[in-house]
Amino acid sequence: MKISVVIPSYNQASFVKEALVSVLEQDYAEKEVLFLDGGSTDGTMEIIEPYRSQLAVCISEKDSGQSDALAKGFARATGQILTWLNTDDVLLPGALADAARVFDNNPTAEWAFGNVIWVDAADKILRCRKGEVWGKTAVFLGMMTACGPSAFFSRSLYERVGGINRQLHYMMDTELWWRFSLCGSNYVRLPRYTWALRLHESAKTSSHMFSDPNDPNQLRIETAKAQEREHIAGIKGANEVRSGPLMAPFRIALKAASPGYIWSYLDSWRWRGRSLSMFLEQMR
Repeated sequence: MKISVVIPSYNQASFVKEALVSVLEQDYAEKEVLFLDGGSTDGTMEIIEPYRSQLAVCISEKDSGQSDALAKGFARATGQILTWLNTDDVLLPGALADAARVFDNNPTAEWAFGNVIWVDAADKILRCRKGEVWGKTAVFLGMMTACGPSAFFSRSLYERVGGINRQLHYMMDTELWWRFSLCGSNYVRLPRYTWALRLHESAKTSSHMFSDPNDPNQLRIETAKAQEREHIAGIKGANEVRSGPLMAPFRIALKAASPGYIWSYLDSWRWRGRSLSMFLEQMR
């Protein structure tokens, strides 16, 4: 099966080569890579130029943000399975082959989730995390056990829910996972670490960790995130359950029933502060 990887890009010259190469060097032949840049001014496209012949799509034009780039990329993709990678993150070796294997072994599955390693700007490991197993009860109670853009999903599922929401700029992935979950589909968890999420001061996910919370720009970002969370709560509707006395024990029980989640704590203890390259060498 063909897997299409969309890479949305904007002014991440410091990291873009590592991200792109991590996809191109995947040991999976049936892959399609689409690079959609939003008009970077930092030399990104000069870095990408030597790899242009290996890309199914390679464009640089002004867009309305990451969600817009993703929507345009998925519209042009031709794979049966879709995913994306941000230009400051890394797709770990074997990820595409693992995803294809999971879909082959689970014919009714419509999406699959990987596991994540947090790294800093220098590729030092901060934390390892393997997510919880799928649980319909969790979805019923308004608890999302899927997180991060490490999902591989079928084109038919993506189109069935109406695609990515171009109006969202921070939580477009979480909102998409909720629409996937609430339409009756379920996911399977990939066994290995799939994706390295980079935390740095320019990243949308982690900029608040490096900024003054009273900075006007950071306040604007937090306001936008709050509005997006409210939108997602509306999608969850009757499934929205506020934190109560039963929720904490349920969350603990779900995680305890997920061996990978427990094991990832041991990995965090072992690998924190070490380089990602050392981790990958050990995992071969």
